[in-house]
Amino acid sequence: MSTTTERRTEASVVELVPDPPSRRDRVLTWALPLVALCVLVAGGLTWWRASGHDQEMVDEAAVRDRVLIVATSHIETLNSLDYRKVDEGLKGWVAVTTGTLHDQLTSVSEEDRKVLAEQEKISTGSVMEAAVTELDDDSATVIAAVEITVRDGSTSGEDAEPTVKRNRFAADLVKVGDDWLLESLEQVAVNMS
Repeated sequence: MSTTTERRTEASVVELVPDPPSRRDRVLTWALPLVALCVLVAGGLTWWRASGHDQEMVDEAAVRDRVLIVATSHIETLNSLDYRKVDEGLKGWVAVTTGTLHDQLTSVSEEDRKVLAEQEKISTGSVMEAAVTELDDDSATVIAAVEITVRDGSTSGEDAEPTVKRNRFAADLVKVGDDWLLESLEQVAVNMS
């Protein structure tokens, strides 16, 4: 009987000792958590980059909107003039410009001012549509469709219908300090073909 008991005991011991893990099991034990960690880190980095990039896009959109608003106002200013307030109108033009355009407007002669007053015209520019086509940190280009209403200011023409013209303009703006100013404003030809 003792031989049978010894065999049962040996069999029990053999069954209690687990088989050593295979190489595949050892690799899976370390590889799966490592892969999960890599996926988690990659996801976190992607989210972090995307959240920063979103802020950059929001900031750029805010600058673009600001440039568009300022350009619209400046283009309307340069397309508006009341013959009764020529000096005030020219001061408005000078205030929204810089560079060569600014220099040209500050050097308007007294004779030219007199001609503007004698024409007795009141022009009012209104930007109908505009878009920023180029933008960087300190310069921008804007295109605009402008409707210019010209009224005869003479007493004999009070009942006359105003003349309405539609023009397209390209405007270059530069940042001077915290302000965006017009550096150039050119009429763009419309291709009819």
